[in-house]
Amino acid sequence: RETGRPSPGRHPEKAGMTDISLAGTRVMLAIPCGPTHPWQLTQSVIDSLLAMERRGIAFDFRMVANCSIVTHARTKVAYEFLQSKADTLFMVDSDIAWEADDFLRLLALAQRLPIVCGAYPAKRDSPTFQLRWGSEVLACNEFGCLPIGGIGLGFTAVTRGVIEALADKAPKLRFPWSEEERVPHIFRLGETDDFSAEGEDMAFFADAKALGFQAWLDPSVKLRHVGTKEYAGSIMDAMRKVQ
Repeated sequence: RETGRPSPGRHPEKAGMTDISLAGTRVMLAIPCGPTHPWQLTQSVIDSLLAMERRGIAFDFRMVANCSIVTHARTKVAYEFLQSKADTLFMVDSDIAWEADDFLRLLALAQRLPIVCGAYPAKRDSPTFQLRWGSEVLACNEFGCLPIGGIGLGFTAVTRGVIEALADKAPKLRFPWSEEERVPHIFRLGETDDFSAEGEDMAFFADAKALGFQAWLDPSVKLRHVGTKEYAGSIMDAMRKVQ
């Protein structure tokens, strides 16, 4: 759903993160991708890995390649995360570009929030953001983040506790890459109460919410959505227009 016109509350701004330590954090940066990906993604990944290395943050980097069914690719990402020693899963889509500072900011926020996301514009000339608000009033928390009901998973940090809880509830299925092992199929296609079909991203947030995990949006993060050109825009600017 596109951004609607919820009642404006306290205006979100970039809140300081100096009180959040990343010492001891171990993150898995995971990207489902096809046979090709844009150079902007490569640059963002390199910058983010170098930024983590400079700060002594332990990380794993995984690319799940050539899986044409996105729900299966995301489930494989989650499975590999659960097999790792990482405490934070940072999911990125292969057509997203970002700044390393924003990557580190979301990683820091994930030390306080179970699910935290950045918003990226749809591939349209007029900046359009597709998400589901979590309430009728835009009121940010102490970190400048807003509660949401769902958004695209293209730039999302999730804590281990969320993935473990979802895995416990998910059906256990076999996949070509899992051979005979049955693994939790966390990412499913969904549907709304009015029988509208939904993608695996909105279904993920609905399932997490049902288990008591609130998702948060950091509106200060600026992302680029890469197609035939770069689509850029700030959701914070979009929210200012509704005031």
